[in-house]
Amino acid sequence: MINRVYFIILFLFIGVSSTEAQQLWYENSSSTNNINFNSATAGTFTTDETNPETNGINSNTTVSKFLRDGDTSPKIRFDLTNPITDLSSYTISLKAHTSIPTADLNNTNSRIRLYLRNASMGTASNEFLQLNFTEGQTWESFTFDFTEITISEDVALAGGYDQITIVLASGDNAALTSTYLIDTISGYSEQTLPKATFLSGSWGVRFNVNGGIRLDNTEDYEWVAGAQQIADNLPAVGHVITNFTHPAHGYFYTLRGNTQVDVANEIHPGMVPSLENEQIILDVINILKNSGKKVILYVNGAGPSSIQGNVDATEAGIVVAWEDYYMENFDGDEGLAWQNLARGYFERFNSLVDGYWIDNVSNLPGDLDAFIAMIREVHPDAAIATNLTKSYVQDANGDNILVDTDATEDADPTDYKVFFLEANDPYMDFTAGHPTPLGQGAPPNSWAYEEFSFPLIVENPWSSFDGTKQTLKHYFAPIRQRWSVPSADLIFEEEQAYRFIRTFTDAGATITWSTTITDGFITADEMAIMQELNDRMLQSPKPDYIPYVRPEGAYLVGEALSVDSNEFFNTMVLFPNPVKQNFRLSKEIASATIYNANGQTILEFKSNQASFDVSQLKEGVYFLKAYAENGEIQVFKILKQ
Repeated sequence: MINRVYFIILFLFIGVSSTEAQQLWYENSSSTNNINFNSATAGTFTTDETNPETNGINSNTTVSKFLRDGDTSPKIRFDLTNPITDLSSYTISLKAHTSIPTADLNNTNSRIRLYLRNASMGTASNEFLQLNFTEGQTWESFTFDFTEITISEDVALAGGYDQITIVLASGDNAALTSTYLIDTISGYSEQTLPKATFLSGSWGVRFNVNGGIRLDNTEDYEWVAGAQQIADNLPAVGHVITNFTHPAHGYFYTLRGNTQVDVANEIHPGMVPSLENEQIILDVINILKNSGKKVILYVNGAGPSSIQGNVDATEAGIVVAWEDYYMENFDGDEGLAWQNLARGYFERFNSLVDGYWIDNVSNLPGDLDAFIAMIREVHPDAAIATNLTKSYVQDANGDNILVDTDATEDADPTDYKVFFLEANDPYMDFTAGHPTPLGQGAPPNSWAYEEFSFPLIVENPWSSFDGTKQTLKHYFAPIRQRWSVPSADLIFEEEQAYRFIRTFTDAGATITWSTTITDGFITADEMAIMQELNDRMLQSPKPDYIPYVRPEGAYLVGEALSVDSNEFFNTMVLFPNPVKQNFRLSKEIASATIYNANGQTILEFKSNQASFDVSQLKEGVYFLKAYAENGEIQVFKILKQ
């Protein structure tokens, strides 16, 4: 350990030069969290706490607080987005405040240490520097200088330091309930969290608000009261998807005013609501945000030129007016005209919401690259989902697996593909999350999603299209047999819905229920389900959910059912299959053997367990012989990818 450390009180005249090259990692008041809080030990870490001293070196109104709980070795750990791989001229700075009076500070309770850590190596990779508070009950600035420390070869091979840990009062056994405030952590490497980090571990609902003349025609709907109902009844909900455009028609906007074009007078009045009714979406957003929820806007990207089939007089007029507008004002460049029109609304929404879910991009006028670039220019921090393409679970031969039967009396016998959530284009920060289209035979609560898709999400809740950024896996779940149709039958009941939520949020992924709106409110039957889910999610600890079991009679196309089935085994499920690293059994067995097609034993599992690591196996076909406590045997075929 290098003994040389620096303690610098950053007065104004030297503060600029000493931190000039540093990047702000974390600041509570500005909501800057480019490093992600991981855990607290021997105390409780909270945010949005009032700063008791704003007239000194930290004028921020809110800060983060750590309250010791009476135990020793208190610490706060953060994950770094980008690991530290070079400590040349490397310093990390922060501001801290202790409740201990100056007269009571001693050699141990005044300590503040900063550890660099590689999570995969644990304590073996710890490197730390120590400084000390010189005054109590006031803010001090600390700079930890790692310049003369060299990253060891084993840490470098492990990818560098990907965590920092702040340890307070190391070795102290006296001031066990003291309080610390932390703010303004910065370092010499850029740390940028994925834009959809705020959705990680969150579950949400949809609140469809009409747009254009259709909003005026439903002005008797109690939209604002419906938003307030969500705020009041569903405090556990972390995010809500509401509307930039009408949910089905991208040329009906929820706002009237546009910073780029006077839509009502220059194009067509039916495209926008009245000035009075544009306040509806603003009030809805305000209510949701004030209740602590993140707000995402649904954007239908299709322009008037995509209108087909029977149209009413308003839509027919919009088509003609739109063509006249872009021909006259944009020399016939519809894409540029549409981008300019949309910009005017993104500019109005950008300080109000957290992200956008962009649908129907195949009918977007103009170039998608340019459209996304425009959004990024207007709202660079927005999280974006694009509903463009899907990925599907495949077998060992690279063919899509197909569901033969759901073990229900399904009126649509179509054999359907099994989607999985993946970053399918360079634009998305979170996946669109659309399941296999309902019109192709797939229910949104398909057993095959639980058995094949969800384990891939649990294994890794993030994905990357080209390695340049991380995309959060998000499932957008219709709760009825048809999207947003209140007369359609409910698909989900409380138990399975709760299992879906826990599967996603426990893994750090996210799920949104596409709840249905009538008269401005979530339908009563859906709200009853949402409230039950809300109540369970608020409990600590959360109640257990009923584990997934494949329904009897459900199977894939071409799937060989297990032979010699008996009472114990006939409802057992092995999933996922094909398997990459681990598979699970839906029941605990006494022991198991894995052997190859030649009958050679490859792996043996002796103890009772339900999860099996087969990452060491080469790709190919294997068989699992499972043994029950009573000695009964069952054989399962496994495809290792």
